[in-house]
Amino acid sequence: MLICLFLFKGSSLYAQQKLLAIDSLYLESVVHFYEKAEDIKNEIWQGMELAPVCLFRVDGPALLYNHPNPPLNFKKINDKLYIGEQKGMELFGATQVEINGILTAIVDYGAPRYSCKEEAYAELFHELHHVYQRNFVKQIKFDNPAMLLRYPENYTNDGIKLAEQNILYNMCFATDSKSFQKLLNQFYSCRLKRKQLIGDFLSYEETVENMEGPAFYCEYKFYNKYLSAEEALKDNYRERHFFGLLTTPFYGREGLRNRHLAAGMAMCLILDKHFDNWESEYYAKNLSLYDFFISKFKPQKERLIIDPANDDLSKYHIQRAIEAHQVSLKHFNAQQGIKITLKFNKQPQFKGFDPMHAESINDTTILHKTLLRLSGTQGNQLFILNKDAITLIDGEIWSVKKVVFFAPKENVVIKGGRMIIDMEGRNISWSGKLEIKTEKEIVFACE
Repeated sequence: MLICLFLFKGSSLYAQQKLLAIDSLYLESVVHFYEKAEDIKNEIWQGMELAPVCLFRVDGPALLYNHPNPPLNFKKINDKLYIGEQKGMELFGATQVEINGILTAIVDYGAPRYSCKEEAYAELFHELHHVYQRNFVKQIKFDNPAMLLRYPENYTNDGIKLAEQNILYNMCFATDSKSFQKLLNQFYSCRLKRKQLIGDFLSYEETVENMEGPAFYCEYKFYNKYLSAEEALKDNYRERHFFGLLTTPFYGREGLRNRHLAAGMAMCLILDKHFDNWESEYYAKNLSLYDFFISKFKPQKERLIIDPANDDLSKYHIQRAIEAHQVSLKHFNAQQGIKITLKFNKQPQFKGFDPMHAESINDTTILHKTLLRLSGTQGNQLFILNKDAITLIDGEIWSVKKVVFFAPKENVVIKGGRMIIDMEGRNISWSGKLEIKTEKEIVFACE
């Protein structure tokens, strides 16, 4: 999974703390996970190399394993396992970060979406594959999250896309060559038609599939090999977490990136059923996963067979999605506290955001719901976590002209030409000049 962060370099001193039961669960199982990952990594993806891992809980411990150069403030548990603090490391989500210059796969095991440790470890294996890609497969790049926020909300495209996803799902389980070929031709024809509708935005979908498809495929394969639960429970999770992204109707930008994690995974699973050693062949070629997939199967264009109801449903739901953006803006402006607008005379450095939880209200207004990080010179910084903030942009998401957010009046300090807010979810320190201050609003011109 992608969370755009460019910030992990240091760590605070590890303080002795009482471990919770959940911490002990992962502390006692991480060695077995890593040994199992070493044993089966080549069965899952031939040639894959494992990187260091870090499991953590927000405001709790960070468990670092197989890292060649742990931070000095981490306590050694055994030859390869160290423990420190999450807070000082500023670790968030499931992604990859540099710890002491070494790219490391990380996962927040305290996230409520994990019903068992095996689900967390499967996602950690997903992130390990991303580290392998970044270290050894240089021609594959992450998608540009700014494209996600500008993706066209076009009901005709969405109607065909719903059909395309269902076709791809059925291809994964097709049992005879004739039905498979029919589905393959329909899948190919859907993509050709959507290319006419959305143009270069189809390349955005493909860049997600290129990198996330193999990683999600690795997560799927590891889950199936690692978990020893009842088969019915595994089937439920497989359908819900992996294939459900293809069979659940989404519209517009909702779940767009996740849908192409699943589309990429499906293409990998289909390739795996028909070809040996396709993984190394794919990574050796400078082709998108989709183009590689098409080159292996050679489908034919044919007349699309799309349920007309798809168009009707998409037309209705796309309009609701557009209206929902205005509802989101209304709710944002109805928050408690004083409304603070930071105006930037000089464009700040865009250090991180969560594209999966950012909403494009319109072409110039982005609502960030989980994460926003900016920085500047002279120690200027803004870090907003799990609190709503809006950026007003100039063309690209990285080009921020203003930031708007709410905070309790008593937590806002303006002194000596600097605004300081230091509280849960909002940490801001920026030099500049106060322009407006009323009971309900502050406007601050940032240097």
